[in-house]
Amino acid sequence: MYGWSCKHIFVVFKELNIEVIPPAHISSRWTKFAFSKSMFHVVDNISEECAKINDKKILMNKIWSDVHICMGLVETRMDQLDEFSKLIREHKRTLMVERRGGVSARFESFVGMSVPQDIRIQPPAQSKNKGSEKRIKSVKEKSIEKSQKKRRLSKACGERVGHNTRTCWKKQ
Repeated sequence: MYGWSCKHIFVVFKELNIEVIPPAHISSRWTKFAFSKSMFHVVDNISEECAKINDKKILMNKIWSDVHICMGLVETRMDQLDEFSKLIREHKRTLMVERRGGVSARFESFVGMSVPQDIRIQPPAQSKNKGSEKRIKSVKEKSIEKSQKKRRLSKACGERVGHNTRTCWKKQ
């Protein structure tokens, strides 16, 4: 191999109906089991956990590959594209009908236990965390409170009036 393969090679693979990329075009650096031997002097054996290949992931990749190949085959013919779409939608409906009945089963598998029949724990009373619960006072109440307060002492005239030394009318 002379250098890196460009993205156009995948178009050639698709036209030739090649489903698996040849090993000559796969760099070991970009694989799942790549590890840095030279930097850390790691021994050549790969641990068993890394060597296990997830069957579900492989199956899902094969299914996606099949769907994409089918889409590539029918993309130019509208009648086949419509038929393929109907087939996919019909299968989706059957899967959704099967799944609808299992809401409680999905909950149990997620949580790890079933929903109890009687609920003993009640939610706490809701608290208010913003501001205080003061009532809004009327204008009349505000004026009464204001009239009951002591007025400021003016040092210029010595009386408790609503002015200070700078604004005292007797000083001028």
